[in-house]
Amino acid sequence: MSLLLNSSFTGASSACLLHRERSRRRRLRVPGVTCRQGSNDDRSDAARQKQSPLLLDRRDILLGGLGGLYGVTAGPKVLAAPIMPPDLSTCHPATAPALDNKCCPPYDPSETISEYGFPATPLRVRRPAHLMKDDQEHLDKYKEAVRRMKNLPAEHPWNYYQQANIHCQYCNDAYFQQNTNDVPVQVHFSWIFLPWHRYYLHFYERILGKLIEDDTFTIPFWNWDTKEGMTFPAIFQDVSSPLYDPKRDQRHVTGGKILDLKYAYTENPASDSEIIRENLCFIQKTFKHSQSLAELFMGDPVRAGEKENQEANGQLEVIHNATHAWVGEPDGYKENMGDFSTAARDSVFYCHHCNVDRMWDIYRNLRGNQVEFEDNDWLDSTFLFHDENEQLVKVKIGDCLNPTKLRYTFEQVPLPWLGKINCQKTAETKSKATTELSLTRVGEFGTTAQALDASNPLRVIVARPKKNRKKKEKQEKVEVIQIKDIKVTTNETARFDVYVAVPYGDLAGPDYGEFAGSFMRLAHRKKGNDGTQEQGPKKKGKLKLGITPLLEDLDAEDADKLVITLVLRTGSVTVGGVSINLLQTDAPTVI
Repeated sequence: MSLLLNSSFTGASSACLLHRERSRRRRLRVPGVTCRQGSNDDRSDAARQKQSPLLLDRRDILLGGLGGLYGVTAGPKVLAAPIMPPDLSTCHPATAPALDNKCCPPYDPSETISEYGFPATPLRVRRPAHLMKDDQEHLDKYKEAVRRMKNLPAEHPWNYYQQANIHCQYCNDAYFQQNTNDVPVQVHFSWIFLPWHRYYLHFYERILGKLIEDDTFTIPFWNWDTKEGMTFPAIFQDVSSPLYDPKRDQRHVTGGKILDLKYAYTENPASDSEIIRENLCFIQKTFKHSQSLAELFMGDPVRAGEKENQEANGQLEVIHNATHAWVGEPDGYKENMGDFSTAARDSVFYCHHCNVDRMWDIYRNLRGNQVEFEDNDWLDSTFLFHDENEQLVKVKIGDCLNPTKLRYTFEQVPLPWLGKINCQKTAETKSKATTELSLTRVGEFGTTAQALDASNPLRVIVARPKKNRKKKEKQEKVEVIQIKDIKVTTNETARFDVYVAVPYGDLAGPDYGEFAGSFMRLAHRKKGNDGTQEQGPKKKGKLKLGITPLLEDLDAEDADKLVITLVLRTGSVTVGGVSINLLQTDAPTVI
């Protein structure tokens, strides 16, 4: 028996039912809730029926109820610092000197910028890539569309490599923000990541459809969140196909190798079934630990003109990064997928990001489709793209929150990571770790930045702000590990994993405890102002990991302190501090 969670109920309708009940009892009005019949978009009933709900098995799903009305406010915050489009005449080469990709597009000073006219097409359905091998008609259209895109004149804005360069421009700091000469427009490491890439995929998809005159055309999604889709999609492996890219790690993309969502340029020795389990657990934790606070899933706020803010991506971007690294070449410049400046040259980039976009859509469904950030600095952030009519158009984040406004949805497929998975260590493993104690004294982090060492993980003891919190306190505030002043000291990929354990007084056992999440930054090679390659990112980063559900799994509610272990997986990294804090939630926990 399936439980269908659809946006038409879980968001506005549930809030309205609660509003009506409260109004009946107390004659109170809940601000910000409109109790109209139906949803708050312009979909027809037919389109609403066609939109894919979440397919959940009632026997397996770990639902805690939708209870409570969270995040209802009188309106968005007004701080008046949204990210705005750059001056396109100021693009400067930003890729590494050894790469021939210069990023910058041809500039036409006579080109005008228009408001985007959102499509009025039938709702288009994106399909899983691993199922497209049985849909030859759709696959042939996909190949033909990409072939035509690659055959366009080199300077045409729809040309395949011009489209790829868009990603290079906005991830490799080829533009500065308006009214600055040193603050780049960066679409990673923040709350901009998911909406910018949603628009990027949308226009790429619409252009492909235009090239083959098919308004129903969609790009597939790499369904790496299910066992059947966890290998490299076969549709990209044909060397004679326009979808093929030779610059991939051939060890991974052939032979049915299982994708490792914790990949860091070291092969996972575990069995295929164990890697699949670890992948599903990582996805489940990403959703479960961040559902009550959107920035843990999506990344921290970034506002126009900020120079000293520390970049902070959400855990979904970490999963996304590992997949990029797993596909790209293992050596040299890690082309194409393994480096930001070249990633979009591989057609699988869009297929991968299509699933990232789908993950965001599922996240929004699970949270009742409420706005993640009631903040005009997010909602009014604006981007520029060439649309399917060759017009340069501007679009705002606030207009892309519901994919149906862009006239697409995703085929309904099972979500195994929402079911019951054994993600904790077995009782046998825990018992062994306890009986074979080799206790070591663990101190506090201190005030001096520390370099991570792959051969000697950093272990620190950290005080919790409060133990034995009540259910209501957990609903109001989520407990979060915060790691500040993260400095990647080279331009290579860097990753460290974070584990949580309960100490024995001020001693720690040999077992690192439970996996809480990761920091990962892809190789990011840029040309500096002097024309040479920059050595490492200029900005420091930070990492925030929700641990409220994890502490329940660890039976650590009564612990005054926790042992936090940072395990360097690849790269060169220093960190400036580790703490545990309580942050205000913005939604109820459903998973």
